[in-house]
Amino acid sequence: MIPRSGVRNNLFNAQDLRRIRALGLRPSDVKKQLEAYRRGFRSLTLVRPCVPGDGIRSLSPAERRRLIRLYDAEASGHKMVKFVPASGAASRMFAGWYAAADRGTFGNDGLDRSFFRDLDRMPFVSLLKQNDGTRRMLRKKDVRAVLQSILLPDGLNFSGLPKALISFHAYRGGEVRTALEEHLREAADLIADRRGVCRLHFTVSAEHVQPVKSFLRLMVPRLEESCGVRFHVDLSLQSPSTSIVAADGQSRPFRDEDGGLVFRPGGHGALLQNLQAIDADLIFVKNIDNISPESLQKKILPCKKALGGLMIETRRQVYSCLRQLEQKSLSLPDLQAISEFCRDALSADFPKEFHKLAAREKKQWLFRRLNRPLRVCGMVKNEGEPGGGPFWVLEKDQSRTLQIVESAHVDFSLPQQAGIWSSASYFNPVDMVCCTKNYRGGKFILEDFVNRDAYLISPKTRKGRELLAQELPGLWNGGMALWNTVFVELPLAVFNPVKTVYDLLRPQHRTGRAFKSSSAGTGPAKRPAR
Repeated sequence: MIPRSGVRNNLFNAQDLRRIRALGLRPSDVKKQLEAYRRGFRSLTLVRPCVPGDGIRSLSPAERRRLIRLYDAEASGHKMVKFVPASGAASRMFAGWYAAADRGTFGNDGLDRSFFRDLDRMPFVSLLKQNDGTRRMLRKKDVRAVLQSILLPDGLNFSGLPKALISFHAYRGGEVRTALEEHLREAADLIADRRGVCRLHFTVSAEHVQPVKSFLRLMVPRLEESCGVRFHVDLSLQSPSTSIVAADGQSRPFRDEDGGLVFRPGGHGALLQNLQAIDADLIFVKNIDNISPESLQKKILPCKKALGGLMIETRRQVYSCLRQLEQKSLSLPDLQAISEFCRDALSADFPKEFHKLAAREKKQWLFRRLNRPLRVCGMVKNEGEPGGGPFWVLEKDQSRTLQIVESAHVDFSLPQQAGIWSSASYFNPVDMVCCTKNYRGGKFILEDFVNRDAYLISPKTRKGRELLAQELPGLWNGGMALWNTVFVELPLAVFNPVKTVYDLLRPQHRTGRAFKSSSAGTGPAKRPAR
């Protein structure tokens, strides 16, 4: 039985302690994790969804052009990095195909015929047809053999690759591009500096480091020649010290069949350490699977520049306000102007008694409110995609803040909260620009701006046994909860995710010869919710 005061002091044996230290953790860290299981996670309190004019900024055509001009004029003078979480394996993309490979069928002749029709429109079909044996399998409509040639190491090995190395797009002339290559090409048009240097940072899993490095060694020289830039590409791993111990139903350490502690990855919130390590003025953040073919990239590029221009403008204004607040004397009109900027540009919710504070106390409050990391986040109209969205959230001190909220943080047993969630009309595509430096050029300690109560606990199974798993506050959810936040409306065209292989058949992902040859075909089935 766990004492009311917390987790027992004698939970760990010598083997446990060695394992804990090998991960870069301390026993006290693991005890805190177990305490979190005991407390359970807290739901967020939604006030209302964000909409244009109330939490989301809509850019007029004139504003958009002005911000693009600002970005074109000034961005190359900043050190910029594109940060792409790319740790995910591609196996989830092909979940439905694994079972069919085992059975040798999708269930009946009609579904099997549909599979081959869809396969003929996939961007990677030309790679399959390069092999004589696979061509024979395709002619014979051998479901098992064809799927094995796609998924297994003897073939394309998609089951063993990261999503970054999956062929996403086919072009006229037979060219096939991976998600990683498309991200490099997009970055070349967006974040090259004055010297033509284009910096990217990908987070990858340990087992995928070598395949990604091999691909980059082959691809980067070709792309540098065709794009006219020099790529600096860094890779990083999720730190083992962000692992979290699994627990049983009584919040005790879950142990494997040999009696050892079971640790699990801390979720994408663990990537906050990777983000912390990046030295840049502007950091563009985008998921590996949200990438478009070249023709659509060109149309989306002005949206990206407008997002970057808004960051440059907002950051300049924040820095200017902070430097004014450092001065010993500040006029009342200047103090009022800074307050209005916080309210209008950063959606700051002021204390009810703010107007009664002395000038010195107002300056202190404004300085604390402004001196934080800054993020400018694109938001798109929600057309049924699963995932988080922008909301006004009620904090413990009764203030209201802008937050990106996932459904897992909503208490749907409360009708009011369920109603607020269901009334939301905007979606988070994870398309943002971040500034992690303060007005003096130093780096913020990002851990200081995390809502530590925003972790999640969910039931899982391991070899048939039930356990509880905990995730750190999400990178762009609780991990950035205390940042200064600007939401801006972007067109839906910027959001083109690939969660299942059939998403590659969406019109946004088909271009050139592949798009023309299949224009009369049926579209892919609607992607199931995550």
